[in-house]
Amino acid sequence: MDILHTLLMFVVAIGVLITVHEYGHFWVARRVGIKVLKFSVGFGPALLTRKGKDGVQYVLAALPLGGYVKMAGEVPGEEPDLAPEEAHRAFNRKPVPQRMAVAAAGPVMNFLFAALVFVAVYLIGVQGLTPRIGYVASATPAAQAELRVGEEIRSVAGQPVQSWNEARVALMQAAMDRELVEVTVADGGSSRQTRLDLTGVGGGNLQSDFLYKAVGLGPYQPVVVGEVVPDSPAAAAGLQAGDRIRAINGETVASWQRFLDLVRESPGEKLSVQVARDGQTRTLSVMPEAVSTPDSGKVGQIGMRPRPLPADLQVTVRYGPLGALVEGIKKTGEMLWLTVEMLGRMVTGSVSSDNLGGPIAIAQFAGQSAEAGLVPFLWFLGMISLSLGFLNLLPIPVLDGGHLLFQAIEGVRGRPLDEETMARWQQAGIMVLLAVMVFAFYNDIQRLFQ
Repeated sequence: MDILHTLLMFVVAIGVLITVHEYGHFWVARRVGIKVLKFSVGFGPALLTRKGKDGVQYVLAALPLGGYVKMAGEVPGEEPDLAPEEAHRAFNRKPVPQRMAVAAAGPVMNFLFAALVFVAVYLIGVQGLTPRIGYVASATPAAQAELRVGEEIRSVAGQPVQSWNEARVALMQAAMDRELVEVTVADGGSSRQTRLDLTGVGGGNLQSDFLYKAVGLGPYQPVVVGEVVPDSPAAAAGLQAGDRIRAINGETVASWQRFLDLVRESPGEKLSVQVARDGQTRTLSVMPEAVSTPDSGKVGQIGMRPRPLPADLQVTVRYGPLGALVEGIKKTGEMLWLTVEMLGRMVTGSVSSDNLGGPIAIAQFAGQSAEAGLVPFLWFLGMISLSLGFLNLLPIPVLDGGHLLFQAIEGVRGRPLDEETMARWQQAGIMVLLAVMVFAFYNDIQRLFQ
């Protein structure tokens, strides 16, 4: 059922984004007077076909990994099948600026869709963790900046943050820029500024857990037992629902991620666990069960699930209509720039190419975000829409950016490139895309085994 749910949400997400993208091409083509013959969502055999009153054939095809808008006179060397009185409606008869507008319309529509999604998200409200620190790893940039457990991050590089995720994104940007960044933190009524040295962090893996692994910060998440699995090490040790785990082997624990690491790192070893129960402190002995994993060998598990965080440790970032519009547009710009910079740094090697994901990763995120709720799924759609729009603008033949490049060359030369030259560039573009897809699939498979 999980696999079916993931596949279903992947098809829904990709279907929406492809439709948005192709509708951009379709809408502009119709506005400049080009005759559109077919609007297809997906490739391969047609599942549904309908001919509209406008003469356009609308198709839903079997492979939901792309789509296309077929226009009369679009293929070089192919005479458009148009009546003489409609010859002016052929794509190749239109001026270069109009053809460039058609090519650019798909990515632009993706950007507009992302902005609309982010506006909707901020109207509904984005839920997250308060930006309170629950773990600081020793010998890390966070420790060197003297950040302390219990402090709340208020701003990064002068930019106010309201949630842990906002702090993570701001620090990720600073890490990519390899900056010495000013961070304002507060504890109670007092606040202070400190400098976080991220100059050596940007070359690492900038995925969602980079704050924990590279910077050495974890959010404040008191570990309260919600459920104990019967016949598990936790049950054998006497852990009960409602117990608050305060320390393991003498180390204070105020972060769920740190708790997981301590347990996973200790298969078959006794752990001294200090818990608070009914106003009293107790010390229990727990021996994590050794469980085999494909990438990490043996790891420890104890068989307990945490209780959801209380409301005072969660935050909802919500705006009114005008505020949501401003914040949605601002977030679109920020995330688009982050996407551009991330890809650029992958190309130069300053950011690990392990961050590149393919269809499997997209499917996993689609399923996970949909399971988390409407807002996470909308956020996922906005981010993928931005990525799709930007990638299509790359000057690679067969992509929209490649078409824009050819048309720009035609505008400068006064005539198009010859068909043989364009065919060679098209083949080269296909090879580049295939290489990227193979590498993305490789990364996806690696993540599955990890």
